[in-house]
Amino acid sequence: MDLRARLFDAFASRPHQGTNPVRPDSEAGADRMRDVLASKTASDISPDDVNSVFEGNLWMLNREAFLHYLPALMDIALDRYDKVSVFASELIGALTKPDRNDVLASLDRLDQLPPELGLSDPAVADPLRRQQLEWFDSGTPTAIFEERFNDLSDPEGAAILAFLEAFRDQHGANFPFGELDTAIDRHWAQFG
Repeated sequence: MDLRARLFDAFASRPHQGTNPVRPDSEAGADRMRDVLASKTASDISPDDVNSVFEGNLWMLNREAFLHYLPALMDIALDRYDKVSVFASELIGALTKPDRNDVLASLDRLDQLPPELGLSDPAVADPLRRQQLEWFDSGTPTAIFEERFNDLSDPEGAAILAFLEAFRDQHGANFPFGELDTAIDRHWAQFG
């Protein structure tokens, strides 16, 4: 069985959410996401949908909708990476069990960016650091991860692991900080 078929097969029992695919705490953009996804099942999702609906908004999906669309999102990220590379990075982040040290490391990398971006300026970096650490310390990222993934079936977990391994093989060079190994080691290796 090819990987695409394996992904869709593993999540086949996850129904389409109709008009309610977003988390209750979602505000900005939630109406647009509801409208677009009301009639689109996982098999209807295109790279254009990934870029216009899912990119930057993945956090908004409730557990049921996230798991329904996940096979399509993984398949598109893997096979159409050239069209959805920004989203693919977001998806890998969503599949990685959160750790406060990741937040600190990403904030420390701001100093390595070109100065003309202004992100290393303390007037920008300090509030950003504070905001990101407050967000992590609120427990929300960990709660979202656990809500989405703690009760997956073995075939679902194994399908995600297979995706991460295939993605690492094909696109790992674009993730120079070991993000794919981190995602696998923190949670998904248990399904191997």
